[in-house]
Amino acid sequence: MEDDGYIEDGFLVVEDDKIIFVGKYRETPEIPVIDTRPSIGLPTLINTHTHTAMVAYRGLADDLPLFKWLQEYIWPAEAKTVSEEMVRLSYKLAIAEMVSGGTGAINDMYFFQEVGAEVMEEIGFRGLLGEGLIDFPTPSFKKVEDGLKRVENQLRTRNLYKFVRFSVCLHAPYSCSPDLIKTGYELAREYDVPLHMHVAETLTEVEQIKGRFGKRPVEYLESLGVLHNKFIAAHSVHLEEHEMEIYRERGVKVAHDPQSNMKLASGIAPVDKYLEKGITVGLATDGCASNNDLDMFEEMRSAALLHKVNRMNPEVLNAKTVVKMATIYAAKVLGFEDIIGSLKVGKKADFIAVSLESPHMQPIYDPYSHLVYTAKASDVKWVFIDGKPLKRDGKLTFIDEEEILEIGRKLKEMVLSALKGE
Repeated sequence: MEDDGYIEDGFLVVEDDKIIFVGKYRETPEIPVIDTRPSIGLPTLINTHTHTAMVAYRGLADDLPLFKWLQEYIWPAEAKTVSEEMVRLSYKLAIAEMVSGGTGAINDMYFFQEVGAEVMEEIGFRGLLGEGLIDFPTPSFKKVEDGLKRVENQLRTRNLYKFVRFSVCLHAPYSCSPDLIKTGYELAREYDVPLHMHVAETLTEVEQIKGRFGKRPVEYLESLGVLHNKFIAAHSVHLEEHEMEIYRERGVKVAHDPQSNMKLASGIAPVDKYLEKGITVGLATDGCASNNDLDMFEEMRSAALLHKVNRMNPEVLNAKTVVKMATIYAAKVLGFEDIIGSLKVGKKADFIAVSLESPHMQPIYDPYSHLVYTAKASDVKWVFIDGKPLKRDGKLTFIDEEEILEIGRKLKEMVLSALKGE
């Protein structure tokens, strides 16, 4: 499947880490062939906004509004439990979950991102990582100045990594001072990297920013001069028409998290309007503490159905558009469109095969429809990143079931003992 359509009985040829042929199946006795039929082949899915290490808090605090969830549960838990070891274990578990479901790249905001980068390099998993900057002490820095130094060091050492690029991450307009926001922007511009931030996620946030600065969140960020074509605005649920125009004019990219927004009752982002205006939108899961899984197939289905019923229009967000939001549009959000997001000659050999063997996958008329409305993460049988199989015929190649269970046990013990003060 390409970004502009699909090829029946398609065939990919890979040399080293790149795609060198895309077309109809042909006999090639001179090279080894992996036959994934019957299946749908497509680029790896891309998660445009998540907090990978928060798999450690999966199910820890549910059924709460965002600010209560953050201030009374998540931030206190993080203060007591986040460490380099916790991040390392969490990344292994989360990447196992994501690869199993066909995700091959992420845009992540969290702490100790050098550790996350090490795990990703060891496995061969792609992503854009940024240290979460905020105006109070975090597990990885006590002073904002130290956090900025940590970020700059990540940016300086970025060429040491094959699979990882670094960004600048500001938590949100309500949790970062104007000075920190402007400094973060200047750092991102200096190193020519994306600036990633939660924006207008809830009505409470909108009211807070209006109360403090007399402007709505997007108006406020525009007044600071930080919106530009490498700005990734996570959520962007509550925007008025003129704010959407600011996004369009500045080239701001949006990471859309439908399930997290539903679970926290944050609202429904006007994604159909963003797309109509030419604003690039990629799909995302958010972290496991606010979504509970990292399943991009669920996210595709939720996005398509949510916006249809919200607009009372079954034609809104058709299946092909949603698949693009999880692949080529998502690649553009991260600035990765030069290497992944579509199956084209010269791009990295990052692709998956979704099996058609299960009863729920038959019969098939339209592969886009099947991917969005029918397929499940468990239907992913093959996952290749950089030409190497991280999932081979239904089995992960870099971790086994025993290690997954052991990591889960360690993380639970780590979190519970810390919360009990042991």
